[in-house]
Amino acid sequence: MAVPALVKGVWFVTARRHLLDVHGDTALQAVARAMNPDHGRVLLEPLPSQWYAEGVFQDALRAVMEAHARHDADVFSQFIEACTVLGVNTFFRVLLRITSPAFLMRKMPGLSRQYRRNDWVCDVEADDHRALISWRRVPYLADRNYRLYLVAMMAKCSELCTGKRPTITVGGHGDDWIKLQVVY
Repeated sequence: MAVPALVKGVWFVTARRHLLDVHGDTALQAVARAMNPDHGRVLLEPLPSQWYAEGVFQDALRAVMEAHARHDADVFSQFIEACTVLGVNTFFRVLLRITSPAFLMRKMPGLSRQYRRNDWVCDVEADDHRALISWRRVPYLADRNYRLYLVAMMAKCSELCTGKRPTITVGGHGDDWIKLQVVY
């Protein structure tokens, strides 16, 4: 039986903070209003240690795409990248700068368990120049916004390690899987 997918509340805290700090309360309220009414309160009053249903996260991604990015994939990706930087605390940023992207990529399966609870499978092959990352059994990957989220998050994590923009190629995807190549 599949484990219910959950997301740590820290993502919502980070998204809320970014919206408020950079775009103001009007933007935060617009994204919250675009969410399902039961979910909008999570964005307005998130608890960092609380586990929320993955559907709430998916709804937040949809609302950001609609209300903030206005269906512009570049604006959406910039939002996700900004949240990634904001979400990585200062100590972890220092560690990222002294580690290799290959080391970080190989740690992705373990790192993701810190902010996600699910039975998804993440496989990584990484060397000094690139990483091949695949996720399986992720029903949310049928959602374009979710795939854009993964690419933007991986791009920013790699960039934080190297100071250079990586090239990310989607090698394929289906309703519950995706393969990424990250060249750093």
